[in-house]
Amino acid sequence: MSQRPRPAKNGAHEDGAPRNGREPATAAERILSAAMREFARHGFAGARVERIVRQADVSPRSLYYHFGSKRGLYDAVRERLSAQHFEDFVRGVTDEPLADRLLANVDVALTPRWRQWARLLMWEALDDGTEGGPYPEGTVPGDLLAIRAAQQRGEIDPELEPHVLTMAFIAITFWPTMFPQSTRRLTGDMAAADLLQARKDLIRALVKRLGEPAA
Repeated sequence: MSQRPRPAKNGAHEDGAPRNGREPATAAERILSAAMREFARHGFAGARVERIVRQADVSPRSLYYHFGSKRGLYDAVRERLSAQHFEDFVRGVTDEPLADRLLANVDVALTPRWRQWARLLMWEALDDGTEGGPYPEGTVPGDLLAIRAAQQRGEIDPELEPHVLTMAFIAITFWPTMFPQSTRRLTGDMAAADLLQARKDLIRALVKRLGEPAA
């Protein structure tokens, strides 16, 4: 007699069969979700397949069936997060006022998904830095698109170098998320909510100043 599929933690069987009238996550999706957390915490070298399959409640065989190898799984995680990150930062990017776009970026940078992506990028930089950039190949960062569009509209000074300006706003947006210890040393006892408000106020002030004619 054949063995019944082992129940998964989310109320589904390992083969993804519906249970209790709900459509469960597929085995592949559960593996991806668990792998995102594992690679973000430990990087590629430190990640363990045993922990991933335990969290996903699947067998090692299922992982290798869907992704081929640990490297194949890592590539799938990276592709998923890269595509999501790019979508987050290009939607409506050339149509919105620049300040609105940059303020929305600050909020996105606080989401758990973006934090996972940021940690993954930092692990890559620490390992060997040979992986691709944070955006899909052949694409332009959303912040750079937004700043170029604002310059074309006359919203900010068109003579400013857009790449360097993009770097400056990226630092305001992402530094506290990627380097929390350094941020705490710099800001002392400033509460997280106060720091968030100060960063948003600074973005508004900078965009306003960058649009004023030179004296």
